[in-house]
Amino acid sequence: MIKLKTKDLNVSYGDDLIVKGLNIEIAAKKITAIIGSNGSGKSTLLKAMTRIISYQSGKVVLDGKNISQENTNALAKKMAILPQTQETTSGLTVGELVSYGRFPYQSSLGRLTEKDYNVINWALEVTGTEKFKYQTVDLLSGGQRQRVWIAMALAQETDVIFLDEPTTYLDMAHQLEVLELLQRLNDEQERTIIMVLHNLNQAARFADHIIALKEGKVVKSGECKEVITPNVLKKVFNIDAKIGEDPRTGKPMCITYDLINGGNNNEKNNNHHYAYASTGF
Repeated sequence: MIKLKTKDLNVSYGDDLIVKGLNIEIAAKKITAIIGSNGSGKSTLLKAMTRIISYQSGKVVLDGKNISQENTNALAKKMAILPQTQETTSGLTVGELVSYGRFPYQSSLGRLTEKDYNVINWALEVTGTEKFKYQTVDLLSGGQRQRVWIAMALAQETDVIFLDEPTTYLDMAHQLEVLELLQRLNDEQERTIIMVLHNLNQAARFADHIIALKEGKVVKSGECKEVITPNVLKKVFNIDAKIGEDPRTGKPMCITYDLINGGNNNEKNNNHHYAYASTGF
């Protein structure tokens, strides 16, 4: 079973310390959502945990080994990441893009083997993108493109998949489509999913575990009902949130909220924010 954690992790951009002495453990074979306001260190944490950026001190430990000392190809066979902003795919077909996920397994000749092709076709089938195999990625809708990128991550055959705001720029239906796909991958294949989400209700609905960050530190970590609470959301987002129960899942959901200190809490102005229908919190 994959074990992933950080120990006293510090990550800086220049002189600015973004992630501060972070100690977290990622639950294996579960979905973990990381929430927090802009600038709280969510994306920085993901990049450090996947060795996209270096960290100044502390450790990221995967299966008892410090990832900074791991061979690049060996690490790429254990974890995959879908960044918030993907590289250009101009002219690439869906099949070609997904084949990039096989890079860690290729020989020095760089040729795909029969097994590689089998894995690529499997990843396309699982994500429902096999019908787009010979189409260029640029012609697909946002939701379709996101599923193709997830297929590429699946082609790496890793137990752990990181996603940085996988629903960004998608409409509500496509957001749900992507999140339900990730949930199926977790349920049916026991993939460990770690994703940054802005929408609190999506985090509560799809995650087993939530980590709430503020200014590079953990405010609260635990099950959804332990994190999506008025007290925690006040500390993390500086809001006065009203929490109800999702009638479909029984999980907590943010029904409405007001700003604290700087926001207008005068109910006469009807200045409430309804997070249930919001596509981006």
